[in-house]
Amino acid sequence: MIPRRLIALAVLIVFGVGFALAQGPRRNVGADIPLPPLPERDGAPDLDVDDRFSLSIDIEVINVDVVVTDRNDNPISGLEREHFRVFVDDEEQLVTNFSPTDTPLTVVIVIEFGDTFTYYYDDVIGPSAGFIQSLRENDWAAIISYDIRPQIVTDFTQNQNELFNGLRSLQFPGFRETSLYDAVGFTLDRLENIEGKKAIFLLSSGIDTFSKRNYNDMLRQAESSDTMIYPVGMGQSFFLFNESRMGNIARMQMLQAKNALQTLARITGGTAFFPRFDGEYPGIYETVGIHLRNQYSLGFVPRDLEEDNDLRELRIEVDDVDVDQDGDLDELKVRHKRGFYNSVGE
Repeated sequence: MIPRRLIALAVLIVFGVGFALAQGPRRNVGADIPLPPLPERDGAPDLDVDDRFSLSIDIEVINVDVVVTDRNDNPISGLEREHFRVFVDDEEQLVTNFSPTDTPLTVVIVIEFGDTFTYYYDDVIGPSAGFIQSLRENDWAAIISYDIRPQIVTDFTQNQNELFNGLRSLQFPGFRETSLYDAVGFTLDRLENIEGKKAIFLLSSGIDTFSKRNYNDMLRQAESSDTMIYPVGMGQSFFLFNESRMGNIARMQMLQAKNALQTLARITGGTAFFPRFDGEYPGIYETVGIHLRNQYSLGFVPRDLEEDNDLRELRIEVDDVDVDQDGDLDELKVRHKRGFYNSVGE
């Protein structure tokens, strides 16, 4: 039998070549688009020059990272603050802070490392290695694995070799049980006080059998964070091949697991991927990197919120632009976290 270390090394070499050849979203598709005239805003709140300096420093500004793409998922850059409209519970808000962000990333690669890892080995090591290779020298990254509990494999570093060594250490899983909800919460706790652009690259089946936290607790924490989550579903080819042979309980468990990953992505502004073939992975981690590096940061002070701790629904709209320059405006897609919890009164 070929030693697993040699297999891991071969996978890393193959993905190094595959990454260079991979075709992902075009990086600068929206960079030189002639923007339309800024529209007149009926009913939008105005800010006089003198009012710009009257805000109290005790008022909390809500910051939201936004990804804007065309219908083919290509990022659109070059937009200005006036092209965005922010709504909280359907009430328009005044955007006080705005900036396109191309700052270094802080990313945690979270890996399910349970007893089924040997079956999903190719779904984890190769994609993780490719994602590490896509990082820039000023990005920070860490690796966390989980089975019955999450643990730090490689702490935050800018050294890719340290991250690769962390991957090589994942060889002998000890438990069949998995604690996805605890792992997500554990990771969000460690990202909470870190400034800048943050994301979780989550490689998981989506199944949880051992967490102390429940599903709703995990979702609430994810909604409260400013970290985008990009799940990659493990074992999709296995599931599709064996779905017809599965019993109702097993099939339901797999569907619930997929829904959990999709929900985590949706509420945090990320994207969930469910690849069936190895050739899809280079496009996945390239897409994640491009989207994270082509964001807009919007800030606003929520108006007239009641003193409770309910989720405030957040909606951000952006003006359409002529992406392909054919004379017609193209509808753009906006991704951002679903909302935020009003902490007034806590």
